[in-house]
Amino acid sequence: MARREQRRTGAVAESHWHVQVDDSATPVTLHQQGLELQVDVGWRSQAAHLHWQPGDKVARLDWSDGHKATLKVTPATSGFRIRYRGADLKVMVLRPHIAALLKHMPVKVPPDMSKYLLCPMPGQIVRIDVSEGDIVEDGQTLAIVEAMKMENVLKAEKRARVSKVHATPGAVLAVDQVILEFEAV
Repeated sequence: MARREQRRTGAVAESHWHVQVDDSATPVTLHQQGLELQVDVGWRSQAAHLHWQPGDKVARLDWSDGHKATLKVTPATSGFRIRYRGADLKVMVLRPHIAALLKHMPVKVPPDMSKYLLCPMPGQIVRIDVSEGDIVEDGQTLAIVEAMKMENVLKAEKRARVSKVHATPGAVLAVDQVILEFEAV
């Protein structure tokens, strides 16, 4: 009922958000009347006309200073992936009380996989050109994987010693299955 009353009277709805773009966070207050927004971002306040509905792939903003922006919008966890003028940004849109808790969330650090040669696609090992204990140089051919009737040459990215060979010629591997393991020289 309150929402219907708000539309009829033209009252202004206000909402508070916390917008995080990559590692930068900003409190944002939106004052909305129809499709007109008054955006307060930190020290700045500006009016804009928004042309976007949830599910649309493109959003258009017409700012009161005459500036126009067209953004490609893709839904993502807790926000959106926004592309604008070559920038590709992950934007999280959170309520302030949830954003305050975000700093307490542990950051999951991806495991260091640099000491492994992983199979880049499902395929069959045609040849392995190194043995355990060999020292390989940057750009040296390590193995050949056949996938979809194409041979893919896998090369060393840096100088290292082969500590273990996990696959043999003829083996059929899944994507990201370990072929070789390295150790620093």
